[in-house]
Amino acid sequence: MLKKVNPHSVKNTSRLKKRCPMNKQICIIFTTFDNKEEALKISKQLLDRKLIACAQISGPITSVYRWQETIEEAQEFKLAVKTFTSKCDLVIDTLAQLHSYDVPEILVQTVEKSLKSYLEWMTEEIQ
Repeated sequence: MLKKVNPHSVKNTSRLKKRCPMNKQICIIFTTFDNKEEALKISKQLLDRKLIACAQISGPITSVYRWQETIEEAQEFKLAVKTFTSKCDLVIDTLAQLHSYDVPEILVQTVEKSLKSYLEWMTEEIQ
């Protein structure tokens, strides 16, 4: 019989959560594309350059925004890429250069904690 464990009652969480060292601070960079193929192509280019550890593409999503004084509605695909803050500016510049939009949405979120083994895996993947 399996025993259910309340995750809030686990005393030693050092294996589960680890504050990221400053030189290994993880960030997630978000952008959107009007088609999945472009999101996939750019994801693979970032991976080939070892700038990111992984990418996730979700969608389609519906975006509503104002562009040139008109409210627009578009189907898009959201891309989230994981890297270290030390690579963040380079990833942003690369995304902006490769992106087909005139003004791409490129947003960054830093991660306070992560699974220690995930952080180690990312370190192996990013150069």
